[in-house]
Amino acid sequence: MIDEAKGIPVRVALRCRPLVPKEINEGSQSCLSFNHGEPVPPVIVGTEKAFTYDYVFDPMAEQEEVFTVAVL
Repeated sequence: MIDEAKGIPVRVALRCRPLVPKEINEGSQSCLSFNHGEPVPPVIVGTEKAFTYDYVFDPMAEQEEVFTVAVL
């Protein structure tokens, strides 16, 4: 049974949320940027850290798109 668990790949999806009105009113800005030209773009946090995921959805992604791409 343990060997079976090793054979199941884990896929990681990231869906970034838009700023909420309170954050916008306080002058907050998103610290994330996306390199849209790549198949699965890395997500840049600030200016120094980059993370790569199996699926990346920006704040404008609709729920149906996230489900269709990442789950089905």
